[in-house]
Amino acid sequence: MPVRRTGAPLRLLLSAAAAVFASAAAAVPCPEQQAAIDASLQRIYNEWPLRASSDHPSRYVQNLASRLAADSGRPELMHWKVALVRNLAPNAFSIGNGYAFVTDGALRFVLNESELAAILAHELGHELAGHFCAPKTTTGSGGLFDLFSRPEPEPNRIGVGSLTQVIDPSKEREADDIALSLLWSAGFNPRALLDMALRLPANGPLHYLNAERVRFLERAVLRFPPAKAVSSNEFFAVKRSLETE
Repeated sequence: MPVRRTGAPLRLLLSAAAAVFASAAAAVPCPEQQAAIDASLQRIYNEWPLRASSDHPSRYVQNLASRLAADSGRPELMHWKVALVRNLAPNAFSIGNGYAFVTDGALRFVLNESELAAILAHELGHELAGHFCAPKTTTGSGGLFDLFSRPEPEPNRIGVGSLTQVIDPSKEREADDIALSLLWSAGFNPRALLDMALRLPANGPLHYLNAERVRFLERAVLRFPPAKAVSSNEFFAVKRSLETE
């Protein structure tokens, strides 16, 4: 459901959003990454407890993702698919060419629908920025770790099953910047992304990335007027269903 907006004229904010999206000019998908993405997908399907695409939480999250993709103004992103992982650790990430994954723990972590939309908008931001069109990382996974982090022995790296993904702070900030404009365009509160960053754990070897992200978001959200998030009844129904499983 839309947020209640006040302040700057909507046309100015939409112009700002258009400028951000225009800067993300890379083509989607990226054919040169398809082999690496296919390999990552196969490992995910083999290793991870994915929810069926037909269950209620999966359908709800996919519909929300499709709404964000439609409001991005990039019709080629309408193929974007989101799968839910039966894991209680809050986590969300992309592997490129329209594939994103969100854990049950992330749905439990969010406090409102704008925060869930912010997770998805950040993943879509990576696609819009063409981050998967860059040369493959040394990990060989072809993916990015995005919204959440947990302590790992090696700085800047996150283990997800047998996949190891490298955190690139500059790409995370770029995806965040695109996500803020996308959230506003779709009728969600952009501050939700900052609100989540403020709640992330500040300990462990990756804490400096969280602090850096918070500082960036504190500045970036100032270009949007205050807005009040309104969550749908379906959002709360999905939250309740997860808490009773």
